[in-house]
Amino acid sequence: MTPRMGAEMNLLVISTTYRKFSPIPANPPARNELRMLPLLFACAAALFLSACSESPKGTWQGYAEGELVGVTPMEGGIVEEIAVASGDRVNKGDLLFRLDRRTQEAALERAEAGIAKAKATLRETELAYRRKLALRSQRNVAQAELDTAQARLDRAGAATLAAASALTEAKWRLARREGHAPSNAVVQEIMFREGESAGPDQPVVSLLPPQNIKVRFFVPEAELAQIAEGSKVGLACAGCTEGLTGTIRFIDGEPKEGLAYMAEATPDERPEELRPGQPVTVSLAAPNIE
Repeated sequence: MTPRMGAEMNLLVISTTYRKFSPIPANPPARNELRMLPLLFACAAALFLSACSESPKGTWQGYAEGELVGVTPMEGGIVEEIAVASGDRVNKGDLLFRLDRRTQEAALERAEAGIAKAKATLRETELAYRRKLALRSQRNVAQAELDTAQARLDRAGAATLAAASALTEAKWRLARREGHAPSNAVVQEIMFREGESAGPDQPVVSLLPPQNIKVRFFVPEAELAQIAEGSKVGLACAGCTEGLTGTIRFIDGEPKEGLAYMAEATPDERPEELRPGQPVTVSLAAPNIE
């Protein structure tokens, strides 16, 4: 096995282990799990250095990582429909899932009937008021009758406004039973099946927006001066387009167990070509992958 093959295998193991903590889970990770993250980073650094000791200077092994977005329902309920599958590409606003909506649909029907009745009553009282007003101008009706017609018209107007408000609320409550994509993304995981109960704090679908993809790599202390936040690096991986570049966004200020410094770079373009867990070679000049 070549050093490069060994490095890629080690990278994949570490990335797969780390992804247990990366996605937004149905329940928040326990505190003792969170405390394991520094240890994982340290192990990753150790593996990188041991597997890539023969890598040329200015070239570092890393892996792609994605910060997932968990889409949760606004309120709890039974999952009625899952509109996507893992691997689907979705656009902002696309439907992802629907909770049971029978109660909300019934409320919407009542609200629609209420606004229809209120508008009909308003039209009738408005016509009645106009007739009274015309008769009053001819002195064929008392002022008291006109005042009564005006009061009825005012009440009908207020009732129509209340019915319109109830309709708006019913539509809003119905919309809360759906989950939509907050941005363009790739569906990563479906966490609930149709018929299961989901709460407002439990993601039903996890998404990976392309802008949330980054490359994490480790740099020995002796080579740390070669990089800086904001500097450009080459990114190469098996199956990726040649010439990919990235920008370093973060460099950890402390080495992991004295072995290496963790750094993160975001792809400048075509981030969708990188898959979480995929080994990536990071360099000052983009290397070729054979």
